[in-house]
Amino acid sequence: MSWTGQAEVLADTSELAADAEAMVVRCRGTGLDPRSFQGVIGAALALGTYPAGTTGPSFATDRELITAICDLLDEIADRWAAYVRLRTAAATARARARAHLAVTENERDKTTLREIDVDCTTCLETLESLAGRLQAASSRLNDTPNQLGETYAEVYALIARGRRMPLNGRWITGEETPC
Repeated sequence: MSWTGQAEVLADTSELAADAEAMVVRCRGTGLDPRSFQGVIGAALALGTYPAGTTGPSFATDRELITAICDLLDEIADRWAAYVRLRTAAATARARARAHLAVTENERDKTTLREIDVDCTTCLETLESLAGRLQAASSRLNDTPNQLGETYAEVYALIARGRRMPLNGRWITGEETPC
């Protein structure tokens, strides 16, 4: 596969975006205040998707949400490592091609070396946008636990004191609880 082809495959963040979008849907299904998961929304946007306004199954606990965030951060870190490897390899191949191009006299070799140079350059240009998207998504996801804690600080304090929310907390909204 060409350098550019490898970069295009690596730069396709649609699966990561789908994972982030699924988290947004589950956060909505859980009934969380959007301020508490705005980092997840930002990550989905950075990875290339606009989370629809739908809701889905809820997260059973805050730990489950944090675990999902950590899992996505691990996937982003793996993609980042692959990005660094490919960027380094393409830059090295381009430097070699340019060095050989400067000394070779064979026209066929020059044509091949120019093609390698163009392919590596295109690869590196394609990877530039990937780096920004991965950094933005990672940064936003890393903010989410703090956003969750700030939004629900009083609830966490109540639970830390050994108390619990009455009737699943639904008494505040006046919703009936199933018997």
